[in-house]
Amino acid sequence: MKSIRMMLVTAVAVTAAAFGAATPASAADTALGIDVGNIAWEQWTSTNADVKARLSETSTEDCNFYTGFWADPNNDRFDGTTYAGKCGKTTNGYMYRDGTKSWGAVNWRARAWCADFAKFAFYWGGAKYTGLTAAASSFKTYGQNNGTWHTSRSYVPRKGDAAVYDWDGNGTIDHVAIVTSYEDTSTDGNRYVVGGNQSDGVTHVLQNNWGGGVVGYTSPAPK
Repeated sequence: MKSIRMMLVTAVAVTAAAFGAATPASAADTALGIDVGNIAWEQWTSTNADVKARLSETSTEDCNFYTGFWADPNNDRFDGTTYAGKCGKTTNGYMYRDGTKSWGAVNWRARAWCADFAKFAFYWGGAKYTGLTAAASSFKTYGQNNGTWHTSRSYVPRKGDAAVYDWDGNGTIDHVAIVTSYEDTSTDGNRYVVGGNQSDGVTHVLQNNWGGGVVGYTSPAPK
């Protein structure tokens, strides 16, 4: 996974100022997509110390906050999946404990986590997240099951879409990230994404639409 993920570094990293200069994808953006995209964007831009700490893994490979969020059995949205053990770091984050939203300790866990990050954005953005797992491929399946999977080259991505990647073209999904804006309304413009497990952290990048191994986009479905 490390060598594959590093391919994403060839994309151009952009700052908050550059993001602000980008033009959103016209009226195609939906209220739900905007909410999902904003959650991903806020992970990148937050000035809160606990949230800023999530931008990078620890020295333990793939040790991250977002897997810890889904792994925590105190979170009443815990999906029952078996996870690797704690990996020695704890930061605070919002959880639903006993039906009440609270800011509490999350023990970081280690595994490839791009899907955990994207699922986090769908969850807090208010989208349906049933069927999403730690596998990037689950976002393609989710889109197919909910009628929100887009493979046509005429499709202009919208804020909050999950960009799904097959970098080596072998039919295996390698990565997923959240679209935060689109540069213009043509199908060959550029899109901006925020993703987890990109160069061992959360990264905001500029990429060419349908370039860089993107095989499709999944829009968030309402609950």
